[in-house]
Amino acid sequence: MVDPRLTPFRGPALAFASYLLLQAGSAAVLFAVKLGTTPGQVAEFYLGSEERFAAPRSLPGLLEVAVPHLLAVPLVLFAAAHVVGYARALGRRAFVALVALSFGSAAAGISAGFLVRFAAPELAWLKLVAFVGLEASLLTWAGLLVAIFAPIGERSRGRAPEGAGAALG
Repeated sequence: MVDPRLTPFRGPALAFASYLLLQAGSAAVLFAVKLGTTPGQVAEFYLGSEERFAAPRSLPGLLEVAVPHLLAVPLVLFAAAHVVGYARALGRRAFVALVALSFGSAAAGISAGFLVRFAAPELAWLKLVAFVGLEASLLTWAGLLVAIFAPIGERSRGRAPEGAGAALG
């Protein structure tokens, strides 16, 4: 049976899951179009390119992207983790692993641009790996929210499936 404490939050939780999916999809498209899909393309994005008349990314330019992400991304991850954790949809180890993947990928992704530009261009692979990790975690959080809150058959009506009480009778 669905936890009755969760029922009032079904609409907002499913809307939040939809927004997570929309955000993950649009982020993937933007990342591929702007930064590219290979470490070389990512490094070129941050270091600039004479052939493409692209200047290297400046510190103020990197900060303009990083500062809002430092607030928005952890807030979204915290909200998703909070709801999934409250519903106890995962075991403790799986939950901790997903939280670590989510926040670790976000932190690595935000810092990787600075590292590629100012420390070691060879770390462009880190930006790609961090982005894929964050995308995977966002899709997982959205999937968990849908699994918890989407009305599925008898579960959505708060009744046990037929035959579930046969052992008691």
